Amino acid sequence: MTNSQVFYRKWRPTRFDEVAGQQHVTQTLKRAIATDRVSHAYLFTGPRGVGKTSTARILAKALNSERTDDGEPIVDSEVSVAIDEGRYLDLIEIDAASNRGIDSIRDLRDAVQFQPTSGRYKVYIIDEVHMLTEAAFNALLKTLEEPPPNIVMILATTDAHKVPATIVSRCQRYDFRRLSNDDVIERLIEVCEVEEIEAEPTVLEMIARTAWGSLRDAENLLEQLYISYGQTGEDGIPSEITEAQARELLGLGDTAVSTELASALLAKDAAQALTVINREAQRGADLQALRSGAVDALRVSLLMKAGVEDSITQGSEFAETMSAAARPARLNQILHILTALGQADIKGNSSSPLPLELAVLQATTKPVAATASPAAPASSGSAPARPAAVPQQSQQDSAGQAEPDQSASTPRRERTPVEQQWDKVIWEMRRTRNRKFVVGSLLRNCEIPEPQGNKISLRFKSNSMKNNFMEEMQDKRSRDALKAAITGTYGSELELEVRSPSEAAEEARANAGQNSGNGDSSAAPVGTSDAQESAMVRAAMAMGARVVAEETPEDDSESESEPGV
Repeated sequence: MTNSQVFYRKWRPTRFDEVAGQQHVTQTLKRAIATDRVSHAYLFTGPRGVGKTSTARILAKALNSERTDDGEPIVDSEVSVAIDEGRYLDLIEIDAASNRGIDSIRDLRDAVQFQPTSGRYKVYIIDEVHMLTEAAFNALLKTLEEPPPNIVMILATTDAHKVPATIVSRCQRYDFRRLSNDDVIERLIEVCEVEEIEAEPTVLEMIARTAWGSLRDAENLLEQLYISYGQTGEDGIPSEITEAQARELLGLGDTAVSTELASALLAKDAAQALTVINREAQRGADLQALRSGAVDALRVSLLMKAGVEDSITQGSEFAETMSAAARPARLNQILHILTALGQADIKGNSSSPLPLELAVLQATTKPVAATASPAAPASSGSAPARPAAVPQQSQQDSAGQAEPDQSASTPRRERTPVEQQWDKVIWEMRRTRNRKFVVGSLLRNCEIPEPQGNKISLRFKSNSMKNNFMEEMQDKRSRDALKAAITGTYGSELELEVRSPSEAAEEARANAGQNSGNGDSSAAPVGTSDAQESAMVRAAMAMGARVVAEETPEDDSESESEPGV
């Protein structure tokens, strides 16, 4: 290899152990080769620049060259050198983005009929396979269904969801992960040592964060910085790449200025934020870089506020500053600021600070979801105020006093022990269906029961749900499963009593009459039925209405007890 090669080609891994961050893939492939369990087709999928094509070439080496006992190819063998130099006849690489038609795949289908020229396997690497047309996929499918002997096809793609399921099902799939920042930095340190590149540690950290897990992108960025600032001077000593130089080339902006802007936004100090923007605009700074730096600082604040430690900035002065600035802020406020900055159209108006200024003003105003309309003085029986974003809220807020910074979502009510027990029964029956209906779904349509003695009574919300339940309970397997779920939850065998809405209404009327005769002033009035359980009816009754008459659906006259439960 010549020194004129770009870094990402010069530093392409040549052995499985050199592939960074993909041990779950390389270890499996090495075992398959060592035990001669090679598949005829592989699908390598994952983000760009993480080693899919490099691993495919290493696999081609291991299949055809001399190798160690653990499945690693010997890098200085004749076959390995030929593959690295791109002159091995039994390795054919196809770019599906430029050869996506059916004619190209037909040519491939004809070519695979010929046996390898010199190696044990003829290997085809189809890169960006998701770009093939539907007709081309159909032509490729025939080859994958009935592969000729000694042919291995490796399909690589960044978008596995675009590959037909019929193709995926005939391949061994390997998912490549996005590299961590530590993996990228470790490889960049190795490159810097061999290439004699001097750089501040923060430079490599910034490259890793900018590359977002793509080692190829990180190596390209390092090479650009080296060409721009790291060349050897007249004294023969390489120049050190500084953080300021890296920020200028990567467009990240100055850390101190970005932190100052982010802190002003978190403090809702619009005047200070606008001062920072105008000061930077007057001195000709890149406002896009300023916005990107502020977003990065706010991201760190968001993670810290959520209790997540950022591995790179942890313990740094920058992290301490942002942690202190974010301490009085709320998560929804930080999210509101990030959303406002993300919507700023700076690229289209790079010469004017106005888009960023408007975004700052929007970011320092109170989020819509966190505000509430002014409320009238509280009165007895008032209901909590609802968020301002809900239509017709003013009528409801007039009954109660709202908090100044009330959250948009109402906190979930804690489940009572009775509700938790019934949830457990529903969970146990979530997949039980032996006739027509899933028992768990039916049980969700009845009121939360509470055992009384040795019985547990189910009151379904509709007759149809009750009838469906009774039909499903005709199957002994469903009955036994429900019996086991109830026994396991409540600790004893209980007799199950099934009740329809009309039966429950009759009992309510009887209880109401009995309570009225006993002089119980808290009893429900005569005529109370399950219709009053409706949210609409309850709301009307709260305003002074009363139930005059009600249609009761026809139903069986007696409650039904399910035998054996």
